[in-house]
Amino acid sequence: MKDELAEKGFCHIPNKSDVELTEILSQLGHVINETDVIANSESKSLVTSDKYLDFHTDNHLAKYILWHCKKQAEKGGQSMLCDAEKVYAELTEEEKLALSKIHVYEHKMFPENRNSNPIVREVDGQHKFYYSFWLAREKYRELPVFEKWRDLIQTASHVKIRLEENDILVIDNHRIFHGRTEIIGERNLKRYWLNPDFEPTKTLYSRT
Repeated sequence: MKDELAEKGFCHIPNKSDVELTEILSQLGHVINETDVIANSESKSLVTSDKYLDFHTDNHLAKYILWHCKKQAEKGGQSMLCDAEKVYAELTEEEKLALSKIHVYEHKMFPENRNSNPIVREVDGQHKFYYSFWLAREKYRELPVFEKWRDLIQTASHVKIRLEENDILVIDNHRIFHGRTEIIGERNLKRYWLNPDFEPTKTLYSRT
């Protein structure tokens, strides 16, 4: 699993029990948050709505995101994945520098959260990406490099996975942007945020 995560940035593991799920979680690090992602047409939150969800990353303190499918929708609900490294490679060096100066707002779930994070930064020789179109300030959205970045994400080669009951999907949240297609019918996933190097002292509030 970890080799596949390092190579592709994601890993799809079919039909795993709760016992097997616990073992997989233990290999990935500390669970810093878990959420029931249940589709609800009345939800004001994009994450728990049944609407199309555009490509984004979650809280930057989550190195990995794991979803365990409890129930799949009648139609739709496909997980969409985009490799940020491949998109980033399409930029010029000047554009890469400009992108690193654009910050995107982050919800403060933990005391260790920043107010915002750069779209890309380098840590120990590795890129770490953080991106949500709707959390970027309007002045940044109007920049040519941001518009090109968004266009490249939308037109990139995406992986689409329809999780079946008991399937597991794990992604590297610092590399893979994720979203989903519209959900028609009931859909229930359990989502875990994990980090092998960080365990929060407390949660400021729960936010999906």
